[in-house]
Amino acid sequence: MTRLLSTMKTDVVVQVRTQLYTIGIGAGVLVAIALSQLADPDLLVSLVPTLMLLVVGGSTLLYVSAMIIFEKDEGTLRAMIVSPVRPSEYLWSKIITLTALATLEAVVMIGGAMLIMWFSGGLSLPNIPLLLLGIVAIGILYTLIGIVLVVRYSSITDYLLPMAGVAVILQLPFLYFLGWVEHWSFLLIPTSAPTVLMVGAYRPLAGWEWAYGVGYTAVLLVGLSIWAYRAFQTHIIEKVG
Repeated sequence: MTRLLSTMKTDVVVQVRTQLYTIGIGAGVLVAIALSQLADPDLLVSLVPTLMLLVVGGSTLLYVSAMIIFEKDEGTLRAMIVSPVRPSEYLWSKIITLTALATLEAVVMIGGAMLIMWFSGGLSLPNIPLLLLGIVAIGILYTLIGIVLVVRYSSITDYLLPMAGVAVILQLPFLYFLGWVEHWSFLLIPTSAPTVLMVGAYRPLAGWEWAYGVGYTAVLLVGLSIWAYRAFQTHIIEKVG
């Protein structure tokens, strides 16, 4: 636990120094202002999931790739291998700190917009715990997928094209949640499950939606955690070590 906390502290320091917090909070403030001025409060049930898929999700994929490739270039990963820090602790540090950053960005973005709308009148508060659960779940999901992808590449330029392709697929459910294309196949895309939980913060969910949102999210997070660890072992530990 001490090693994990120490690794997390180092990660947060690096994230602050590389301006990730500045970028995330700044983007959140800008989107919050735009959302509060341009959107009707009744549309938040569809706009909030869309923002998480298109804005926060995309930035999280970039953050995790930037950190791991930077540490690979700087020799940090090689040093980690011969240090007491375990690979699982390294990965959990990335998952926790980057999910926290994604959650902060989402809270500034969504919370800021709702706060402005609240003072303007006509806003009903959502189910905050359920909304946060969905935000945290999708942050973890994007971070895990980012790890699975980025360990295969040595430079950010090589990573950008495949990342963009995966990001487009992961973001496609926004069409479903905006009501533009209503087809069950969108629910097979991993990001749809935690997004359903966020929708549940604004309207009652049917029984199947609860089962799908909670069950599919749990299965995805467990499966992606195993995949991320094995990918890290194969492409980092065995090659760098």
